[in-house]
Amino acid sequence: MVESSDSNLLNRPEAVIFVLLAALFVLWDTYLGLLDDVEATALSSRQLAQRLGTNPKTIRRRKSQPGFSEWTQQLDPDGIAWVYCSGGVYAPRT
Repeated sequence: MVESSDSNLLNRPEAVIFVLLAALFVLWDTYLGLLDDVEATALSSRQLAQRLGTNPKTIRRRKSQPGFSEWTQQLDPDGIAWVYCSGGVYAPRT
């Protein structure tokens, strides 16, 4: 008897719309959470230079050179390797 009521529930358009909206809300909330995580860890060249104990000009000059991530990892106090991302920010290499 429970099976028939469940299948009837899915035949109601408003129930299907409600489920889709709930799923959309959950996905959107997860997406925003991921964006917050990325923004929280992304650094400008000035911020990364401070963290690495160098100057922003050196960071900007070396960002496109091979071995940039390894170089930043050697200088980083926590051993984090950094990569250049579009938008002029640097993020930890994953």
